[in-house]
Amino acid sequence: MADDLARLEEWFGRIVAGMEPARRRKATLKLGRLLRQANLKRIAANVDPDGGAFAPRKPRRDLRGRLRKGARGKMFKGLRKLAKWRIDAAPDGVEISPVTNTADRVGSVSQFGQTVTVGRGRDGRKIRATYAERRLLGFGREDEDLALQVAGEMLEGD
Repeated sequence: MADDLARLEEWFGRIVAGMEPARRRKATLKLGRLLRQANLKRIAANVDPDGGAFAPRKPRRDLRGRLRKGARGKMFKGLRKLAKWRIDAAPDGVEISPVTNTADRVGSVSQFGQTVTVGRGRDGRKIRATYAERRLLGFGREDEDLALQVAGEMLEGD
C-alpha cells in the first residue's frame, strides 16, 4: 500500500509540476474534496480504507448491569459530516484535517487505538478505556481511481 501511494504521488507530482500554481491548487482542492467524500462514505459504512470492517463496538451496560439496546450500531455519527473536516489545498499538496479539537481528539483516539480517560468512578478514580484501532482516514484502492480521474481532467484542460 505504501509503495503504491509513493508511486502514485511521484506520477501525480510529475503531471502537476508542469502547471501554473493556481491550476495546481485548483486540482489539489478538487482531489481533496473527492478524497474527503470517499473517506466520509467509508466512515459511515464502518469500513477501513483497505475494505475491512471496523472492530465492533464494545457492548455497553446500563446502571443495573444489563446490556443497553442499540449499543452496537453505527459509529462516528458526528465525524461523518462534511462540516467536521477541513481541506487545506496548496499547489504542492492537499491535507484533510478535523475542524474542531473534539473531532480531532475523537478521530485520533480511534485512528491510533489509544487509551484515554472516559470518566470517573464513584470513588473518584479515573476510568480508562483502550479503543480498538479503526482507520478513519486513509488511501484506498478506489482513491487511486479518483486521483487518476483528477489527473486526466487536468491534462484535458478546463
